[in-house]
This record gives sequence, C-alpha cells and structure tokens, in this order.
Amino acid sequence: MKRLAFLLILMMGAAIISAQPPARSERKLIAGGKPDEKMRVTLVTNPDDLLVLRAVSAKVDKPEHRMWELLSRRMIATVQHPDHKGVGIAAPQVGINRQLIVVQRFDKDEKPFEVYFNPQITAYSDSLHLRAEGCLSIPGMRDMVERPWGIQLKYQDQTGVWREEYVEGFTARIFQHEIDHLNGVLFTDKIFSGK
Repeated sequence: MKRLAFLLILMMGAAIISAQPPARSERKLIAGGKPDEKMRVTLVTNPDDLLVLRAVSAKVDKPEHRMWELLSRRMIATVQHPDHKGVGIAAPQVGINRQLIVVQRFDKDEKPFEVYFNPQITAYSDSLHLRAEGCLSIPGMRDMVERPWGIQLKYQDQTGVWREEYVEGFTARIFQHEIDHLNGVLFTDKIFSGK
C-alpha cells in the first residue's frame, strides 16, 4: 500500500510541474471565500491532504493573474489567523499545488509578510544552524532541523519580474521550509538525529 501511494505521488508530481493557468478546481477553491478570508490548512493526518503535501508543485504561469493575487491575500489571512499563526505558508498547505509561498521577513524593519512566486534556492552558505521548527500542517509537533544559515534566492514578484537576493538567519530558514513544501518535503523529513 505504501509503495502504491508513493508511486501515485510521483506520478502526480510529474504531471503538474509545467506552468499553466489556474485550473477550474484551483479557481473554485481560491474563490471559495472573501479576499481576506482564511483558507483551510491541509494536514498530514488527512490522507487526501497528505497527497497534496507530498506532491511536487507546478509553476505559476502569470503571477500578475488576479486569481494568484486572490490566493496570495487568502494565504496571508490564513498564516496570520489567531487559530494557527505562523511565519510562513506554502500554497500546498491550503490545497493548491503551485509554486507560491508567503514568508514573514524578520530581516526587515516592519517584519512584513511577502509573497514569492516560483522561488528557487540557487546557492547555500557553508555555515549550518540547528533550530526547532514546526509546521501549520503538522500541529503540535516541533523538532530540531539543521539548515544553511544563508541562501541565494531567485523568484518572481507579484508583477512577474524575476528578482534575486541573499537572505540569512531565521528568514532564510523560513524560505527553506516553505520551498521544501513546493517539492513535497516536510520538516519531519529533515529532523536532526545528531548522528
């Protein structure tokens, strides 16, 4: 049974990697609430949700499309909701397998939540840092994860323009955690064993 589920996840991931406009099912889920209304968070304890969380997400075709703007707003409302406040969220965590993340920028004065489309890490620092992590999709669990201290990022902004920047510290950790979600990877896959 585990092998069949794994093969299904691989097939799903391969099928949705290319950039396409929002599908009807995506539009229905995204438009199913007001612009600033939170969405349901996918959970590892739900078998259907787990398939979404373990799939590789497709690229966003046009970040400036109004549907992606609506999804961005709803994701920000979700990650800031008092029921499950977080510091970042990826589209698979609200049931959408697209390369879109929201990250709280602790490296900026106002600590704003910002939106990133098709983010990629192009380089990692040699310096590693061990810190406890948690996840909105795995409530009630925290454990130690070792990650690079700094990363070089490439992404598209909300107008579709490609940008690059170097990020360090806790903000870099959030980016790594959320980008992992886009590749079907959970922080529990990276728990530090100390061996």
